[in-house]
Amino acid sequence: MTSEPGNRPAEIFGFTVSNREATAEEVRQRNWCPFMQSACDKKSRLLDFPFGVCTVEHSRGIRAICPRRFDERGTLDGVPLVLENIAMHYFGDINNTVIFSELTLPRVGRIDYVIVRHKPMTREVDDFISVEIQSDSTTSIGKLVDGIRDFQRGIDLRHKSYGFNMNTYDSIKRAITQLMNKGIVYEHWGTKCYWVIQEYIYENLVNRYGFKPGGFTPEDSSIFALYDIVPNGDRLNLTPTRHVSTSVEEVYQAMRHYRAIPQKDEFVRKLNAELRLRLSVSSSAEGTR
Repeated sequence: MTSEPGNRPAEIFGFTVSNREATAEEVRQRNWCPFMQSACDKKSRLLDFPFGVCTVEHSRGIRAICPRRFDERGTLDGVPLVLENIAMHYFGDINNTVIFSELTLPRVGRIDYVIVRHKPMTREVDDFISVEIQSDSTTSIGKLVDGIRDFQRGIDLRHKSYGFNMNTYDSIKRAITQLMNKGIVYEHWGTKCYWVIQEYIYENLVNRYGFKPGGFTPEDSSIFALYDIVPNGDRLNLTPTRHVSTSVEEVYQAMRHYRAIPQKDEFVRKLNAELRLRLSVSSSAEGTR
């Protein structure tokens, strides 16, 4: 997937924008998501068909903007690769495991996946782990839609660039809220939760809030399962990289000692400027009466 530097859709309905083969075109005509193996359910008010962009190319990196992108199948029939990897990491094998999706945690929220290991030859829980998926999002969605429409017109997007950016800070805010709220529950229960994100998002957490850059402690309840999306010819492969564990206390301390707190004096200067503008407009309006 060789392309010029720029920001553009990377996959549309599961296939790279460089792939114009008949199989890929047939999937796109059906608005089909090959990762969850059903019709794409991602909507945009700017389109009269599903949004269909799984990943984007931004700053020379591949960024997942749909959580369904992490449903890429592994070696087991119908089982997402990330869940297979996580089950192997935690249990050591996948024997006697069953996967449930979209379960409700009362007064806390929904859990994306729960992997249950049942006792041999019985229907009783032996152990379980929770899994949360966090993709990224973009700003200026209309620019990304322009890319989709250009693609439909047959334009080679590998030579195009569009004026959208990543909204990683918003994605991080949502992830941290869940990490704190659900992490407290999992620590109280003495169970584990794996948080699936891309490496660049975790790097943002390290640089922005001072999360530890690495390290794994089996006793921690929250585990980041980190992935990259790697070009491989006309395909993009979801590739596991490493695990980093943390605790609610570590997350809290990182947030508590946020290193980039804005200066109060700078904010007051901004308020003064806004105040002068507001009062000037009010005075001008009164003078015209």
